[in-house]
Amino acid sequence: MDNIQLRGTWTFMILVFRFTSGVNTDVRNVELASRVTARKGSCAVLPCKILSSVTLSNYIWLYNPIYDKASKEFNGTVVYERVKNDQENNSFKGRVRRIGKTQNNCTIMITDLTAEDTGEYMLRMVGISEWKWMSKSNLSLEVSDSGTGLQLESVPIMTEKKEVTLTCSIEYYCTSYEINLDWVQDVNGDVKTDIRKDTYERSSTTLTFIPSWRDNNKSISCVLWGEKVENENKTIQLDVRYAPKNVQIKAKSNIIKIIEGDNITLECSVESSNPSNFNIKWYKNKRFLEVMKSKATIPVSEAGSYYCEAGNIVGSSTSNTVRVSVLYPPKYVSIKTPPGNIIEGRPVTLSCSADAVPPVSRYFWYKNGVMCIGYTGNRYSFSSVKEKDSGSYECEAFNERGSDRSPPVQVDVKYAPKNVKMIITPKGKQFREGTNVTFECIVNSSNPEVRNIAWFKDDKKLFVEKKAITEKDAGKYRCEAENEIGKSSSNEVVVEVLFLPKVSKPTISNDNKNKEDEEATVKCTSIEGNPKISSYDWFKDGKPYKTTERDSLYFSKLSWTDAGYYSCKARNTIGSSEESLRQYLVVQYAPKNVTVQVSPGPSVTQNTNVQLNCTAKGNAGYLHYTWYYKDEPLQNSNKDHVIRNIQVSQAGEYYCYVRNDIGSNTSPVLHLHVSHSALTKVMYTAAGIGPLIVLIIAVVIILHFRVCFRLKNCRKTNNDQSDASFFVLKKAHNEASDPQQSSSEDSLNQHINYASLQFPASSNGGQDQSRIKTNSSDPSDIYSVVRKPRSAAEYENIQSSDVTQDESLDEIHYSVITNLSKGSVREPQPEVEYAMLKH
Repeated sequence: MDNIQLRGTWTFMILVFRFTSGVNTDVRNVELASRVTARKGSCAVLPCKILSSVTLSNYIWLYNPIYDKASKEFNGTVVYERVKNDQENNSFKGRVRRIGKTQNNCTIMITDLTAEDTGEYMLRMVGISEWKWMSKSNLSLEVSDSGTGLQLESVPIMTEKKEVTLTCSIEYYCTSYEINLDWVQDVNGDVKTDIRKDTYERSSTTLTFIPSWRDNNKSISCVLWGEKVENENKTIQLDVRYAPKNVQIKAKSNIIKIIEGDNITLECSVESSNPSNFNIKWYKNKRFLEVMKSKATIPVSEAGSYYCEAGNIVGSSTSNTVRVSVLYPPKYVSIKTPPGNIIEGRPVTLSCSADAVPPVSRYFWYKNGVMCIGYTGNRYSFSSVKEKDSGSYECEAFNERGSDRSPPVQVDVKYAPKNVKMIITPKGKQFREGTNVTFECIVNSSNPEVRNIAWFKDDKKLFVEKKAITEKDAGKYRCEAENEIGKSSSNEVVVEVLFLPKVSKPTISNDNKNKEDEEATVKCTSIEGNPKISSYDWFKDGKPYKTTERDSLYFSKLSWTDAGYYSCKARNTIGSSEESLRQYLVVQYAPKNVTVQVSPGPSVTQNTNVQLNCTAKGNAGYLHYTWYYKDEPLQNSNKDHVIRNIQVSQAGEYYCYVRNDIGSNTSPVLHLHVSHSALTKVMYTAAGIGPLIVLIIAVVIILHFRVCFRLKNCRKTNNDQSDASFFVLKKAHNEASDPQQSSSEDSLNQHINYASLQFPASSNGGQDQSRIKTNSSDPSDIYSVVRKPRSAAEYENIQSSDVTQDESLDEIHYSVITNLSKGSVREPQPEVEYAMLKH
């Protein structure tokens, strides 16, 4: 259709460009098309996208740019500059405009293309801080005299009744020129055209239709036309494949009669097929006969319904049916019974059939060899078949050419079990729980035999066995006998079972969160026995508590003593149930029986560890403890209060305060006594006799010098003992005990302090030895004795009356002053303290 003229002839051609390779991307900066092909006299779009995130002040399109090393700039023809929004006075002036819709879209269009426009195009970018970048890749534009690139995509093979879509497209056209794409066709399809006027994407038109076998070999054309566009078209010829059409058996009539033993010839014809090669299949009474590829004829000598089928790779078609009738007497006479069992009470029909031409004119029926009078049709019917209708049946068919009788057919009328009865042993309908009861099901007759006996209680199926009857066995009983035909049920018997009630765990009101002085109810959850429950026996902590007619215990005002484990029994006229599970009744109350216990005791010695323990009974959440000393709260909320290394100043009154969610209570006051330790007593005593010891030392020194002065050997003695020293020793009494291991009173009585003065031996040979103790004395020791007055009461918890006469004698303090000779060494004794005086 090269000569088709639409709306006149135009002298301008449309531009088409193609992206002939992939897209070149400058890393991080710009993306350009690699190649654009356009037609001379038309226009071209140079796709461009800026990828850099740097803010640009300007970008410039350059034609055939060359880098100048001296100026470090690119020299080339300016095609487009964004800032001036115009071109320089060159060959591109007035022919270039930016068509990008966004700031980063640097796409431009060049119109009125010439052969001189062929070349390389690059983009120069300039940042606001004199940053410059030239696209590393270039866009190649080729301007030629080639055609528009109109394309019509054809479908190589089309199939009848399958939808086909043809697409006609051009890859691009100038947006400033108006174009159209039309179809020239005779298939009455659906046309959709998409002309892209604002982009450089492909424009196309589609034709969608469903071909028929008559569309084969038709031509369809796509035509491009418009302003400044030379008309162009593309044409394809349709190749529609289809199954054979108008398949027929050539015959004068669809019913052909022949005499048995004769034959005729049938021929199969086909009007059209694509592809043209096809196979023919013959069928008789819908059964496949044979395949005829060269000659579509078959000889026929038997009666039946004949048709042919022609098929190729697409599909197949069947012809009309021709019935061939062969005249013969009845044969193949048979009786057809209903499928499945013949069941009593249902309508039943016996059908007699025969193969005969002409058709059978009358039938005769026989039961057990005897003709059934009044039945001449091909059907023998029972409106409601009975057991007595069972027997052997035959039928005889007649036509004008003869007759024939069917083989006998046995009719067996089946029925469900009849006269089903149930017998209970022992006789009766009321049984006490635990009685052995037997159920028996009896069936009078059944066809076929009974295959299953089912038992039902309250219309629910169950398994029955000989066992002791329980309360769960009470209900309505019946048995059901079943065979292949159906089921029959016995009479229904009501069985009553007498049994004891049952109880479970009691339930307590208020979710068992009862408080003292409030009301509460404990309910005995029970299951009724038969007869009904008459009373309830209650137990508390396993012991009988109360008997009530109602199923609950009512407490109008709870006491904390009401708490405990409750259980119950339900009783009727035949006995009582087993005792229920126990349920604990919780009674929430404020703390009670608050007491304080002390360890090791209420009277302790200074520096002893003392532990106070607060005990209380309470049931209402967590118990909070507060300790008080002399009515002042302590920083301790624990149940125990520990005083480490107790001092005399910590003696006094202690008590604890306990509270919970219900209330609070306070313990009795504990009087805690603390006595001084033995070491403390010694310190106090030393503080009292210290001045006395100083005085004694002074006297001893004076006496010593006076004796030395009088003796002739004084100088010698002074020379030998000029460096002698005097020591004050504190000796522990041999019978004193550890003050940490005794009570305050005993330690005071048992600890004895000594202070003594002993003068050195005189030169007279020891005539003063009678004043010195000989068991542990040293000749150079001076003893001084200080006795503690009996009437003194130094400590707050020890009275003077508590000290006996003998004990007062032991309260003696010794102090030893030792004069060591020059050069002598004295072994120190345990628990001895020395005070040195030099002269």
